[in-house]
This record gives sequence, structure tokens and C-alpha cells, in this order.
Amino acid sequence: GDVTVELFDSKAAAETDVCFLAVSGDFALEHAKDIAKGSIVIDNSSAFRYMLDIPLVVPEINGKTCKGKNLIANPNCTTAIGLMALDPLMKKFGAKRVIMSTYQASSGAGQEGMDELKEGTIAVVSGERDVAENKIFAHPLPFNVIPHIDKFQDNGYTKEEMK
Repeated sequence: GDVTVELFDSKAAAETDVCFLAVSGDFALEHAKDIAKGSIVIDNSSAFRYMLDIPLVVPEINGKTCKGKNLIANPNCTTAIGLMALDPLMKKFGAKRVIMSTYQASSGAGQEGMDELKEGTIAVVSGERDVAENKIFAHPLPFNVIPHIDKFQDNGYTKEEMK
């Protein structure tokens, strides 16, 4: 059938039964609480993950914590998947600390990030440059690993590392 696409409107979003937000943290902070006045909001950004009054939920593990709540945060994909394996192990054996390492794609920076990787790779492989230019990323990305995703916090870790 036909699908109608409309510009975003928080009032219209609040009229839905459930609103899944897969947006930036800034967008979520600006709109999620207003939407949650009329809808159940499940936010995929990092905006609400550390707010004690908003449940951080992996449904198979602690889904009951979101009962009666209209704004629900979920952890990032690595954490959610990792917890599915770790939860039974932690229940049986416990854990003092878990460190998980991930490697993010240039696509996390949007089209501009993907373009910078593609164009930089072409420039280096063709011999046009020894090292790719960087405008989007803190360092040249082609043939490199950059230990910096998101903003640094007061504790010296980035927001991505704290997820």
C-alpha cells in the first residue's frame, strides 16, 4: 500500500503507541521527554543511558524494569549482545570487571566519514599522497585505527568507551 512520509513533529510522534528513536543524543535530549508524554519511547542514543530515573533495558535480562515507564534507554549494540552471553555467566560465577573492545566503521560519522575514507584510500593507493587528508576524523583513517570515538568525558574516556 501507500506510505505517507511526513516531516518530524514531536506532537505527532507522541500520538503513536511506541516511538523508537534511532537518532543523535542531542536530538533525543531535545524531543524524547515530550514524546514520552503520550507514547512509550525507546531511545537508542546514548542520551539517557546514565540517568538513574530512566531504565537502561535489555529486555531478555531486565525487561521488568521498564514496566510503567514511558521513556526507556537501551545500551549500545555491543553491550546488548555481550550481555546476552555474559548475564548467565555473571549470575553463576560473578564478575568484577568486563572490558569489551569494538572497532567502529567510518559510516558512524555519516556520509562525510565514508567519503573521507573512500577518497583518502584512493589518494594513497594511487600514489597521489603518502598519507590521506583528514577533515572529519581526528587522524587520517585509511590504513589506520583511531582510538577516539565520540566526545571525551571528565574521566578521560570517550562516551563510546563508557557505553
